[in-house]
Amino acid sequence: MTEMEKGSVMVVGAGIAGIQASLDLADSGHLVYLVDNNTAIGGTMAQLDKTFPTNDCSMCIISPKLVEAGRHLNVELLTSSDIESVDGEAGNFTVTLTQHPRYIDLEKCTACGECGKVCPVTLPNRFDENLGERKAAFKLYPQAMPSAWAIEKADKAPCRLTCPAGLNVQGYVQMVKQGKYRQALEIIMEQLPLPGVLGRICPHECEDACRRCQVEAPVAIRDLKRLAADQFDPRDIKIPCAPKIGKKVAVIGSGPAGLSAGFHLAKKGVDAVIFEALPKPGGMLRVGIPDHRLPPDVLDKDIDVITNLGVLIHCHQRLGHDFTVDSLKAEGFDAVFLALGAHKGLSLDISGENLPGVRQGVDFLRELNLNGETETGTQVGIIGGGNVAIDVARSAVRMGAKNVTIIYRRTRNEMPAWEEEICAAEDEGVAITYLAAPQKVLEKNGRVAGLRVIKMELGEPDVSGRRRPVPVPGSEYDIEIDQLISAIGQQPDISVIEDLADVKITRWNTPEVDPVTLATDRAGVFAGGDVQTGPGVAIGAVAAGMKAAESIFRYLTGKDMAEGRDVPVAEEPVYRPVDPDMPHEARYRMPELPVEKRAGNFDEVELGYDPADGQKEAARCLNCGYCSECMQCVDACLADAVDHFMMPEIHKVQVKAIILAPGFTPFEPQQMITYCYGHSPNVMTSLEFERILSASGPYAGHLVRPSDEKEPKKIAWLQCVGSRDINKGDHAYCSGVCCMYATKQAVIAKEHAGEKLDCAIFYMDMRTHGKEFDKYQMRAEDDAGVRYVRSRIHSVFPEPGDRSR
Repeated sequence: MTEMEKGSVMVVGAGIAGIQASLDLADSGHLVYLVDNNTAIGGTMAQLDKTFPTNDCSMCIISPKLVEAGRHLNVELLTSSDIESVDGEAGNFTVTLTQHPRYIDLEKCTACGECGKVCPVTLPNRFDENLGERKAAFKLYPQAMPSAWAIEKADKAPCRLTCPAGLNVQGYVQMVKQGKYRQALEIIMEQLPLPGVLGRICPHECEDACRRCQVEAPVAIRDLKRLAADQFDPRDIKIPCAPKIGKKVAVIGSGPAGLSAGFHLAKKGVDAVIFEALPKPGGMLRVGIPDHRLPPDVLDKDIDVITNLGVLIHCHQRLGHDFTVDSLKAEGFDAVFLALGAHKGLSLDISGENLPGVRQGVDFLRELNLNGETETGTQVGIIGGGNVAIDVARSAVRMGAKNVTIIYRRTRNEMPAWEEEICAAEDEGVAITYLAAPQKVLEKNGRVAGLRVIKMELGEPDVSGRRRPVPVPGSEYDIEIDQLISAIGQQPDISVIEDLADVKITRWNTPEVDPVTLATDRAGVFAGGDVQTGPGVAIGAVAAGMKAAESIFRYLTGKDMAEGRDVPVAEEPVYRPVDPDMPHEARYRMPELPVEKRAGNFDEVELGYDPADGQKEAARCLNCGYCSECMQCVDACLADAVDHFMMPEIHKVQVKAIILAPGFTPFEPQQMITYCYGHSPNVMTSLEFERILSASGPYAGHLVRPSDEKEPKKIAWLQCVGSRDINKGDHAYCSGVCCMYATKQAVIAKEHAGEKLDCAIFYMDMRTHGKEFDKYQMRAEDDAGVRYVRSRIHSVFPEPGDRSR
């Protein structure tokens, strides 16, 4: 569309005026570009029930025009298009326009509607003026031209953008809503091989970004992921894998980063072998999280997903002891991924911390998880405020400790542990002492016997953004304990990495890597997860493993490891608007094991959603991105017409003339607050009422009130709303059509409901200036019984109990 066409014309706006102009020009031999920003032509006339003054079916009149325009050889339809600029002069215009993707190929679509049947996303139907609903995969109206479906999308939902692994959260939530757990897992496991694990222990940052918070509370995204994994065995999901490429990679560490790397390498056709120092695979997932939060059989099931792809895991294999990076290279491994985790606890750096009875929290949990038991005192003190401290405390209670106290140097508001974990610990009897810091371990008979602490107060914020704790002079006091467990943080043990040539170490004691590719300075050696970032969250390590797998694959196949990795994110993303008046629906609570049944065992505390409750919880999703990209439409479309990777197209069109027929912009009556529009569903615009009357509308032509879908007894039309009033709406003029439009609607409404319906038009002046318009109005009054009341309405008062929109 770059060549100048002889006599070509662009018509902007595909309502009835634009269509008729296009047909007249096309019949005269002109090439016409008919442009509209909707997915189909037809404009407002397609929304009308009847025409004025003949009261004929609007669609019966316009549909032949739609078909003719769609089939005319001289008319080219440019739907879903916006004009960006017009350059040139009369007789030689260059129009630049953007044609937005409809994500369904017009040439292939057969308009069968199967995509709409399987689409899980229900949205307000804008063609029905939001009185009805449609799917994200939709056809604008039954007679639409082009006679093809389209998919509505906005920017990627904030939950998806916030997830470190980029999970399609909206997609799998919609599948859970429909009870399609297998499909939900298929979406989850495109990026995440550990759905059962992360469905329990993920910190769910996505929920912090959930826009349902603007209504009441975020959707329980993590718990819905767990529900999918509980209801369908992840091992039964078929993971598509590329053909083998003949390359072998060593992954050192079987924590979330290592498992994720092995999973994604296998999907890319790379042979992956994981080396693990511990006797069982899982890394910190295995030894750092107690069974009451993460049952080992759940972890085993998720690891089976990875090994079923052919990934080998060798346990009791420690880097620097049983093998080295050089020996792996000598054995034929083409690349190495360091995913050792951060298993070394930080020192308290106080007197007496080397006494018997003082130990690290990570060591306590490791021994407990591997052996099922560990030495536990009767009076246990725990230093720290993170999730490890909480895990240690709750485990100590289960191991029989009589008194368990967490000592934290800041206040509860600054505790990094999850609020729900803190509450659970308190419910189980754990005491928390705030604003206290350890100074010295007290000794008796060669063992720990107490802890001297000093009171703290909060000063100015430190680098973490939290207020710095400052000691209160002279406030020291002693606490009687027989076991002290430090849980103030971890760091990687990089002693085995320091000897690697060309692998630099940062000042944070982590291997230095390229932030985009995770490659170290040594060719073929990559590092990621907690060993590279320091202690973090499991989903972050999973994301690192996925990123490393992509880099390693590119390295092995000779491709640029960095090209195209930084995907731009919209600075001001566009999402589905949140209706502030939408009904509130409380978040469904996670069922839990009663507190009295938790003592002395490590039975899982959170029991998981009942499927019915889970589906209701998933239905709270606002579908911020419109289309959830669940890909159900792709599977349903036998014509292979769905293409979710369509991109906007920029067209430059040369024409000799431009006809503007953009239609009109309806007045927004929300500003007329005394009329209650937007608050009462029974106060509506004339176009909304038109859709109620229409046989193709939300009520199939049955005249009912939107509030309760009962037949109305009286209907009032208020004229001149927003016009002839410089104080409200600032439109001093009269539109010139409303008097006869209201009369037509009143007549049609009487035809629908009969004599029992009382129709009254409240008007300032009756403008019947067209040919025989006055006779039309007189027939409405005399024959149909429409009442005309000369007045100006000030206020509308809804009936008691009339629900808000």
